[in-house]
Amino acid sequence: MAPPGQSLSPDRPVFVGGTGRSGTTIAGRLLGHHRDLRATNPRELRFIASRGGLADAYAGMVTPQQVVADLWEHWYRRTKPSGATSGLFRRLDRASMTQACAEYIDGFAADPLTASRHFAETIVSSPPASGVRRARAMKSRWVDTTPANARAADRVLALFPEGVVVHMMRDGRDVAASFVSKSFGPSNVFEALEAWRERMIEAYRAELACPAGRFVRVDLHALSVTRRDETLATLLEALDAPSDARMSTWFDSHVLAQQAHVGRWRRDYDDATAQRLDERYEEICREFDASGVPYPSTG
Repeated sequence: MAPPGQSLSPDRPVFVGGTGRSGTTIAGRLLGHHRDLRATNPRELRFIASRGGLADAYAGMVTPQQVVADLWEHWYRRTKPSGATSGLFRRLDRASMTQACAEYIDGFAADPLTASRHFAETIVSSPPASGVRRARAMKSRWVDTTPANARAADRVLALFPEGVVVHMMRDGRDVAASFVSKSFGPSNVFEALEAWRERMIEAYRAELACPAGRFVRVDLHALSVTRRDETLATLLEALDAPSDARMSTWFDSHVLAQQAHVGRWRRDYDDATAQRLDERYEEICREFDASGVPYPSTG
């Protein structure tokens, strides 16, 4: 099911993740403008790193039958709060997906690694549309921006040891404010901040279990404001990707403080709420300092 001339062996895939609302979308769009990288469609594959996905099955946490059940229930077609639809149906029609799922289950018992990787690449590299989209899809390296990639990094890299996980880190106060502005996730800014804390700890634990050189942290504030060129260069080096003029042009015009909504927690709340949020954030940062958990620069 791969496009002509493209194998079902993934070429150093890139898994961008984070806490949610942490810059994965803008990072995926940025990397998708690179001549050697393509954003997956949908941009968040979910079926690899999300709870109950391929990585969990390969780690023995769920069965392949459970993966397939969750795929049909959650990942094949989903409706966004806006009413738009997204999901893996964009890659495979129902008949082709049914066949791919059957091959995955049948092959898993004998060779779970090969069966899992083949299943993933069948979906990601299924024949694209014509025109520009097809040209982009012929790039061999793909970029998935499922937020859970960072928190499941060790399991994802067990499945794709040639891959790289990019952990997008964003000021927890901005993450919390961003979650509350959406119809999903925590609806209380203080609950959202605690969720950010837990997910940062999960990502750090996963990072510790990753092979050297396969996990890179990217600070959204540094990328968009304070150390733009240096941070981008570090990211490309970690991905073993050369500099790219088209991507650099997009970076200069789109990866900016206003697009990253730096400091929105100050703008979205009254002084008293912002102060309480800031005080709790400082407590968390001190906790992270004591335990070694990395966290982003402040915005």
